[in-house]
Amino acid sequence: MTIGFALLPDDQCRPVKSLDDLATLWPREELRVWVDLESPSDEDLQRLGQIVGLDDEALDDCLHGDQQPRVDEFEGYIFLVLYGLHGLKEQEDLDPHKLAAFCGSRFLITVERHPLLSVRQVRARCGRHPENLLARGVDVVLFEIIDTMVDNYLRVIDRYEDRLEELEEQSFDMDVNEEVLEEAAEVRRDLLELRRLAVAQRHLLQPVARGEYDFVSETLGQQFSHVCDHLSQVIDSVDSLRETIVSIRDNYHAGLTRRTNEIMKVLTLYAGIMLPLTLIAGIYGMNLPLWPPADHPQSFWGVIGIMVFIAGVLLVYFRRRKWL
Repeated sequence: MTIGFALLPDDQCRPVKSLDDLATLWPREELRVWVDLESPSDEDLQRLGQIVGLDDEALDDCLHGDQQPRVDEFEGYIFLVLYGLHGLKEQEDLDPHKLAAFCGSRFLITVERHPLLSVRQVRARCGRHPENLLARGVDVVLFEIIDTMVDNYLRVIDRYEDRLEELEEQSFDMDVNEEVLEEAAEVRRDLLELRRLAVAQRHLLQPVARGEYDFVSETLGQQFSHVCDHLSQVIDSVDSLRETIVSIRDNYHAGLTRRTNEIMKVLTLYAGIMLPLTLIAGIYGMNLPLWPPADHPQSFWGVIGIMVFIAGVLLVYFRRRKWL
């Protein structure tokens, strides 16, 4: 299994198959190496730290805890904590995966607690033409990973946009139920988390784009600026989609109000029809001499006929007024 790639001083590139391989190659001057560890053990990280000389606390942060996106500067390298949105299997819910990266002048080490699609994609490109990517510098490899990661942010935004368009269409339906609000609330929570990550990572990458770190080439500044622009686009898109969620809630409540008013109108009209019938039945049921007399064989059907006639007249009147 290949865990990385090494560019030797003679411009030959060879795969790094284990930490033992890395230990053998590491003493060579002018070596450029990228090592990617997926779900390593604590022992693997300790061995890695001994070979390269990495900070123990930073190594512990690679696997444990959910730190905010950040960049720390050490003597000889910088340490970054980033978050990607896609694992190897794309999920419906937002599930950020942490990426820890150590970037020095001649090495890049990436560590994922769970495999990241963006890192796998760059590894595949590097596996096909490792000399082309590593020859440009390990900071270029880091940029490619971050750029691919942010592109996936935009893909997630597109997915949520399609999902909210469907919910907005459903919210116009008179028979819409509360599931629309529940799903909109879930999307809103995911979008808030996405916005938080985008803001934090844009803040992290802005000094990188300005060339404030020695281990990232100044020539990459403009490219990292484009990545920051993409993150700004993500933030703006999230704000726009949050307005769509507000619109969905308003549409739902407006539809609920219309439905309630329609029900109340129908009930009121039926009550209006029943009211005169109830009046006739109440008067006729009094123990007083009436016409037609209560003991007359046709009196019951005569009163019923009068009630049906009055109800029919009211129904015709209500329909002509377009109340029914």
